[in-house]
Amino acid sequence: MRGQFYLTILGSNSATPAYGRFPTSQVLTLNDHTFLIDCGEGSQIRMGEYKIKRNKISHIFISHMHGDHIFGLPGLITSLTLNSRKEPLTIYGPKGIKAFLDAVISMSYSHLSFDLIINEIETDKKISILAFEDVEIFAFPVFHRIPTYGYLFEEKAGPRNILKSAIHKYSLSVDQIKSIKAGNDLDFDGKTIPNEEITKESLKPQSYAYCADSRADDRIIESVKGVSAMYFETTYLDDLRDQASERGHATSKQAAELALKANVNALITGHYSSRYKDVQPILDEAKSVFPNVYLGYDGMMLDIRNLDQSK
Repeated sequence: MRGQFYLTILGSNSATPAYGRFPTSQVLTLNDHTFLIDCGEGSQIRMGEYKIKRNKISHIFISHMHGDHIFGLPGLITSLTLNSRKEPLTIYGPKGIKAFLDAVISMSYSHLSFDLIINEIETDKKISILAFEDVEIFAFPVFHRIPTYGYLFEEKAGPRNILKSAIHKYSLSVDQIKSIKAGNDLDFDGKTIPNEEITKESLKPQSYAYCADSRADDRIIESVKGVSAMYFETTYLDDLRDQASERGHATSKQAAELALKANVNALITGHYSSRYKDVQPILDEAKSVFPNVYLGYDGMMLDIRNLDQSK
């Protein structure tokens, strides 16, 4: 049975905190997994405010080495030690993340109570970096000023569900049920009952793509095509398109255009420039191109399984 698939936005601003918005950080709760995506300044504060249990985080995924995406990491790691964490913590990120954390931990005389496992990514194509029984996680290049990666969290197809009517009709034993769930046909009174006649498809697997920071480059499309929800940075309105390109960012219109080309179900905005106190125009601009847009904000919780298909 599918569990929860929730995205909680801890921070939705760009380089500096402004107007009650913290720098980028998100938590993805997927079935029994709790993943942290980027860890900007103030992430721990938001976790406390939004009732996120830090010790449940098993993996952290860092997009790039700019401070507004990593400066919350050292404090979080040392806080986990103060909370006597014992379970390993695994971090994925670009080259440099290990040297950064090693230096901070060493220079602050920190002694961790758990194993810190750091995996550095170097790739020019979409690759699988982690797989569980129920979900697979991919990294893919996006296009900022420095090496930057997006992440795709993709549920695996679950086993077909046995029809209750079939259980009663054929008086199925536990072993028979296990066999049918494994995809086998049923042998009954000398006849073969096809698996498809006594089962139904499980819930459709869902997926979430995280793309930041990045220009809205068409090379990203293949990595995010058809996802249930895509977060793509919308730092600027489109009147600053040239500035966005120079700085390795996207406008809300560009992000919406990419979402349309990639045939994603929903677009989530974020990474707003501090020049904007009111970000409603960012939503309006994106929706003028792509209808199913969610304006990301600090504290937002989205149920990826139940996003409006025609918002």
